[in-house]
Amino acid sequence: MEAIVMPALGQTSEEAYIQEWLVQEGDTVEMGQPLLSVETDKAQLEVECVADGVLLKIVCPADTTVNAGTVIAYIGEPGETIPSE
Repeated sequence: MEAIVMPALGQTSEEAYIQEWLVQEGDTVEMGQPLLSVETDKAQLEVECVADGVLLKIVCPADTTVNAGTVIAYIGEPGETIPSE
């Protein structure tokens, strides 16, 4: 299982606003595929998937502001146990 963390999206922004998830829990995802759309104080961009598998859990929903390094989702194989927050 892979924990997906919010990347540091710029030298000046330590947080990003999640505008929209482009995939849903249970969807199969591939490395490099856009996962979500985020906005920083300077830009709007998409965060790409860093692993192949199934989006098991979205930890931080849309309309949430999160700090860089925060776990925002888990990707793995169907049936894997998701760590408790």
